Amino acid sequence: MEAVLAVTDVFAAHSPAADPALALLASEEAALRRVIQRYVRDAATVDDLFQEVSLKVMRHLAGLRDPLAARGWLFQLARNACLDHLRASDRRPTAPDTFLADHPATGDLGRDPAAALLSQERVVAVRRALDELPPSQREAIRLRIEDGLDHDGIARRLGISREAVEVRLCKGRTRLKERLDEILEGGL
Repeated sequence: MEAVLAVTDVFAAHSPAADPALALLASEEAALRRVIQRYVRDAATVDDLFQEVSLKVMRHLAGLRDPLAARGWLFQLARNACLDHLRASDRRPTAPDTFLADHPATGDLGRDPAAALLSQERVVAVRRALDELPPSQREAIRLRIEDGLDHDGIARRLGISREAVEVRLCKGRTRLKERLDEILEGGL
C-alpha cells in the first residue's frame, strides 16, 4: 500500500513557521480536503488530489504576486485539480459504477415473493443499463439522482455549461430508457 503524503508528515522534517507553503497547507488542510471531497467521493482520490495540490503550492507559492490572495489561490488550485480529475476520468474507461449498490430497492414489505423478485430484476436491469452509458452521461445522472443536484449544481461540479448538462441528462435518460426496454424485453 502506497503511503500518502500528509502535511503533518512533512512537519517532522521542516518547520512550518520557516516555510509559508507548509503553514498555509497546515492551516487549510481540513477545509481543503472538504472541498475536494465535494467533487470526488472516495478517500484515496481525496488524498491523491490533496497531495497534488500540496505539491503545486510548495512549488509555486513563492511566485504568487499578492500574498493576501494565497487562500483563494489555494482553493482554486484544488477546484482545478478536481475538475481535471473528473474530466480525465470521463475520457477513460472505468469500472462499472456501484452507486446503486448502496441503494437497494425498497417498498411494500407485504409484497409477495414474485413481486419482490421482479423488483430485484428491475434494479439489476437499471444497474446494467447505467453501466453501459458513456461516462459523461452516467456521471451527470449520478449527480442528479445520488447527490440531488440541479442542472446548475451539476454544471458547477463538472465545470461545464448548464446547456451541456441538459444535453447529457437528456441523452443519458433517452439511452437509459432504450437500453432498459431492450434488457427487459429480452430478459435478464
